[in-house]
Amino acid sequence: MSASQGFGAASLNDAPVSFSRTRNASAKAALSNGEFLRQSCASMKIAIGPRNHEDCPHGVTAQRYAPDDSAALATAISAAYRQVFGNAHVMDNERSAELEARYGNGELTTRDFVRGLAKTSFYKARFFEGVAPQRGIELNLKHLLGRPPLDQAEMSAHISLLASAGHDAVIDFIVDGAEYAEVFGDDVVPYTRSFTSAAGIPNNSFARMATLERGFAISDNAIGSSSQLANALARNTTAYIQLPSGASFTGGAQSSGLGTTAQFAAKKRASSDGGDSTPIRNDAYVGFGLGQREQEVFQRCPGDSADQINGLIRATYRQVMGNPHLMESERAMTAESRYAEGYLSTRELVRAIALSPEYSRRFFETNAPYRFVELNFKHFLGRAPKSQAELSEHIQILANDGYEAEINSYLDSAEYQNTFGEDTVPYMRILSEEGRAQVAFNRHLSLAEGFAASDAVLNSASLVTSMATNSVPSGWRTTTSRTNRNGAVAGSPSATTKRFRIVVQAQPRGGRQRTPNASYLVSGKDMSSQMKYIHARGGRIVSITEVM
Repeated sequence: MSASQGFGAASLNDAPVSFSRTRNASAKAALSNGEFLRQSCASMKIAIGPRNHEDCPHGVTAQRYAPDDSAALATAISAAYRQVFGNAHVMDNERSAELEARYGNGELTTRDFVRGLAKTSFYKARFFEGVAPQRGIELNLKHLLGRPPLDQAEMSAHISLLASAGHDAVIDFIVDGAEYAEVFGDDVVPYTRSFTSAAGIPNNSFARMATLERGFAISDNAIGSSSQLANALARNTTAYIQLPSGASFTGGAQSSGLGTTAQFAAKKRASSDGGDSTPIRNDAYVGFGLGQREQEVFQRCPGDSADQINGLIRATYRQVMGNPHLMESERAMTAESRYAEGYLSTRELVRAIALSPEYSRRFFETNAPYRFVELNFKHFLGRAPKSQAELSEHIQILANDGYEAEINSYLDSAEYQNTFGEDTVPYMRILSEEGRAQVAFNRHLSLAEGFAASDAVLNSASLVTSMATNSVPSGWRTTTSRTNRNGAVAGSPSATTKRFRIVVQAQPRGGRQRTPNASYLVSGKDMSSQMKYIHARGGRIVSITEVM
């Protein structure tokens, strides 16, 4: 096993990726000293990178592709994103379409494309603004030169440049440097090169690179914002190598003339990953006791029967009133009648229930203002408040304009109209959505007390500290102990309430998704969605048996 595979840092490509085509960019005046030097070096053909078979790693010479080779272009773009952005998952709206277009048209070299990616707002937000200066520099060197800092002197020099000239100057200094030009040239995408003994790189770079890399499937943004090599560089010592999560270190007495050697072996699981005593793995609803595996959406359509309309009314009460048990006298009978006859849309039915005396009694008169606003977000928009500013804005509306204005501010908002429209009953939007922070998941769980809980039980705010400090709310992890309450029982005569065990075999090595051997205990109602979940992640179902 190679060193890079043993540390989970193997590349998807067997050799460095390169791309080049005829430059058709028009010459333009240099606007800075650095740009003038780059144009001068380009015109004199200085430092054009790997020049022959011996200079290129892995014995693969950098190739030049035809202008219509779209597959080579796509491979180069993908490799550049993966290397420069630290193996992060990039959404379509986070990609730099302008840089890709100019790169594909031949206006940019691979080096300029890499430079542009390192100066994007996506890169700055994750590796400059959101991390400590030393952490940013060590990641800059990893992403652009494929190695860790050599020593404290190099780190200090880059820190000084960052303090005096800014982030863009550091990127230009690295990309315009002699080392980048000699190793990668204009056409080769940077790659990790410290796991092999390259000329001029000390041996301790292996350990330091392993400290930065951590694994094949991990993102640099997920490791943390503090420097991983500060102590090792300051003391000039070898960094401690942390074992990757997918491997264990075993000493094997292999007979050889050099004595005993050690190797990395795959971690063996003592039991199945899923297990029968735990909820369905990686499920935001069932795992936290929030009901069905897939969120049910209730929408009124033309021609709905009386039973379907009654189902819509029940779903509206359950969402707006916070999963209550309502007596007949507590229901808004006039609004129900007008809704059934078609005089009210679903949104107006939600408004009528929210403005009813019963809603006011349960959530306004008996709760703290912060708790009332929290529940309004949950009931009408299906989410928790995003920030302290948003929460304060609604507190001001409540204090200055009153109860009715606070309710209408949600139902008349563009977010409500775009998400639910006139005919859809609001629902819990607990899963990840574009534009929402990850902490919103934890905050929503603090508000969603469980599948059988009622929002009228608590009267104090759940998110005051979390919103004020912009942190994860405390106590939300207690929801992980809730069990699946789908009502599935062994030997049930109904197919939807029977219990089944699905045994899944691990995906073959090398796949994009890592699915270990597992068994799942699901109800018949969740069978289709669970199978879809397994197949989407590359798992292979071995057997499905009914649990009696």
